[in-house]
Amino acid sequence: MEAATLIVRRYCRGVHGTRDETLCPACAALLEYARQRRDRCPHGEIDSHE
Repeated sequence: MEAATLIVRRYCRGVHGTRDETLCPACAALLEYARQRRDRCPHGEIDSHE
């Protein structure tokens, strides 16, 4: 999820002009949605170092 967080932060900073770790409401909602999807994934934690 770290990669998704970084991508959303960078996008929000570039497009919406936010600063530091802050996200606009739309980007915060998008990131929360992604976290909820990850938490409900039936496959559990996926190891990217296979």
